[in-house]
Amino acid sequence: MADHTQQRLCIMRAEVNSVRALSKAEIKASLAAFGKLGHERVQCDGQGLFYTHAEADCIDLEYPPKLERLPFFARFLGTLGYDPNYFEGASLWFTTWGVWNSKDEAVGYQIVEAMNRAAGQPQSFEVAPGHAFRADELADAVGMLMQPMVFGWDAYYLPQWSFGFEEFFLYVSHDSFVTVVTRTTAFYEKAFRILEELELKPQRGHEQQRKCFCRGQSDAN
Repeated sequence: MADHTQQRLCIMRAEVNSVRALSKAEIKASLAAFGKLGHERVQCDGQGLFYTHAEADCIDLEYPPKLERLPFFARFLGTLGYDPNYFEGASLWFTTWGVWNSKDEAVGYQIVEAMNRAAGQPQSFEVAPGHAFRADELADAVGMLMQPMVFGWDAYYLPQWSFGFEEFFLYVSHDSFVTVVTRTTAFYEKAFRILEELELKPQRGHEQQRKCFCRGQSDAN
């Protein structure tokens, strides 16, 4: 009886701590909830994420030329400018897939579905394009973040922290680059400096990116 009780407690603990696979409607609703807390927070219009803060800006990054650097690249961007100890969770939303070779991308679908099954949620890739990670699941979040980079999908990644607002989010493009969207000038300068020091060759986001993700800039001009 004691063994059975202990086993059930372990199962319950795993359920509490496991990533949640979310439908398109669920991930959109989850991300939209941030905007309801005020215009200072990240916003979601159902198509993607953006800031309305007048200081919002973008940094574009190409992928590292050496494949073995991609795990470091994803892990570093996943907590850019923060101590990982303050990681409080993250949301990840695949928005576009099927752009390239379907046979190659099928490998990525299987990987994501295997991660869902491992979390006790056997959802298909198409049914659950969203994921919500808890504070103790940074490695899981980074592992999922790597998938759109490897297989050429579009995705949004929004980390949360144990203090302050969401100072940045990532947009992963199927065209092999990542845009770091920052909320304030102070964080933009901090992130840009760190990326330069690591020789990741940051560039200010092009005008199209800024119009899409930094919608407060036009109001301030």
